[in-house]
Amino acid sequence: MSANRCPRERFRTLRLIACGLLGGLPMAAPLHAQWSAAPTLAVGPVIPTGALGDVANEGLAVKAGAWLRAPRVPVGLAVEAMYAHFRAGANGASSTDTRVGAVLANITTRRHARRLELYGSAGGGYYWLDGASASLAGRRAAGVNIGVGEIIALGSHDYFVELRLHAVRTPAQSPSRWMTFMPLLLGIRF
Repeated sequence: MSANRCPRERFRTLRLIACGLLGGLPMAAPLHAQWSAAPTLAVGPVIPTGALGDVANEGLAVKAGAWLRAPRVPVGLAVEAMYAHFRAGANGASSTDTRVGAVLANITTRRHARRLELYGSAGGGYYWLDGASASLAGRRAAGVNIGVGEIIALGSHDYFVELRLHAVRTPAQSPSRWMTFMPLLLGIRF
């Protein structure tokens, strides 16, 4: 009989130790309480530079996406889709409007719940070009972007103003091989 009690007592002791260890750990909050996702929408003027500045004039950009962040993590992630429409070319270089679309993923500095907060953003994505003159031979390519913004917390929403430089390396017949543009966007984060 004592031989049967020995394995049972060991099992009971292991079970008590496991319960004590698990009971001493803080309870983990559900995943949805740890991560937050905030949809964003922004619009504003866009200025073409580099090779794109040779064939297009200023235009309008629209961006929609989501900012993802977690507590105690110094950076967040922004996933966005952007569309920019440029007016017909500078100096008569092009008679058609130029359109640029992009799908982007960026690392952003995380907001720390202040009313005014400066943030930085850097990342990359894939860009599509339509309507430019023959000086920009490449119609789609990967690119990078970097920028800064200011968040203004008012009520239950965050408003922001953001300036970014987008750069796409394209096979161009002009001396400048970079298609670059800078949108200045005003937006809201829900």
